[in-house]
Amino acid sequence: MPVDLFDEIFSRLSAKTIARSRCVSKLWSSILKRPVFTELFLKKYSGCLHLLFTFKLNGKWQFFSSPQPQNPDENLSLLATNHHMCFPTRTGSCRVISPVRGLLCTEYTWLKDRYNDLKAMVYNPSTGQTITLPQVRTRRANAIARLGYDPINKQVKVLCMSLCSKFRKAEACQVLTLGTGKLSWRKIEWSLLHYPLNAGICINGVLYYIADPNNNFPKPRFRKPYTIVCFDFISEKFTYIDHALDNNIGWCRTMLNYTNKLGVMRGDDNGFFSGTTTSLELWVLDDVEKHKWLKKIYVLPPMWKNLVADTKLCIVGMTSNGEFVFSTYVLSDPLYIFYYSVEKNTIVRVTIQGIGPVSGQAIYTFIDHIEDVKRM
Repeated sequence: MPVDLFDEIFSRLSAKTIARSRCVSKLWSSILKRPVFTELFLKKYSGCLHLLFTFKLNGKWQFFSSPQPQNPDENLSLLATNHHMCFPTRTGSCRVISPVRGLLCTEYTWLKDRYNDLKAMVYNPSTGQTITLPQVRTRRANAIARLGYDPINKQVKVLCMSLCSKFRKAEACQVLTLGTGKLSWRKIEWSLLHYPLNAGICINGVLYYIADPNNNFPKPRFRKPYTIVCFDFISEKFTYIDHALDNNIGWCRTMLNYTNKLGVMRGDDNGFFSGTTTSLELWVLDDVEKHKWLKKIYVLPPMWKNLVADTKLCIVGMTSNGEFVFSTYVLSDPLYIFYYSVEKNTIVRVTIQGIGPVSGQAIYTFIDHIEDVKRM
């Protein structure tokens, strides 16, 4: 069979089927691992976005997904999920961060062995592959790992910061590039010590996150001003947005992609939303160079209070069609997600089915997840 015909046939299949087909023979494996094929697959399915749900159960990360609705309305009341598989987790991994090009990474790992080695894990729910990253040598008790994508070189990279919890600052920074053969960390320079306060978000090759730049200790727990740190995965350099949002971003931990610009949503004192929430306050970074922000206020319709009631929600993103997506942060049965359309000023509540009769675990919901068949 000609290779181009082979590619055309297999690019129409699911990522899980392709992962299984790699086990048929060495020939199939070599053909399906070619960069040309993986790019063809991503191109065909770039518009096929998914909702991704993950939670920890019995020491393993469970992954479920469902097709992401394009135009949710009052007729959409139920979404069925598919269980990808479960992955073992290392001791100390407290959560996973937002997917990048179909991959996810554990956020925190704690020091556990006598060699002061820290390891993070990267997961691909579509292919079932998981890899443990090389050891990070550090004197500190914990570290943070962040995923990002370099759109120029088309590479997925991992940023790792060694943290000092006592003095609330990160003291060392290293970067690793996936898909380059032998994996190894390389140190990079930075000029401002700081302590990350949220997971952040990667937009167009830049990772944004809120940080505390105050390194003097002791000090109040939530001393201001905070800053927004920008890490460019292309140049591998840090920049900072000082005195962001008039020094009032202390509780604005939720970041989202607002039409390829950084958006920061303000919640209550704990960063959540509930039926008592009457409006949404969104700050958009309109000009990165001039640090210019735009403030947007969205008044929620009366149906919000009736549908949400006492449920505590967190915002998990904004779709390309302008819907804010909310989800519970604790797994419940049934599990709900909410779509708020800015244009229509409507609320749609959707029941997520298929995760199973489990509840009480912290659950992480991600939008715009894509399937990637590339081997790490």
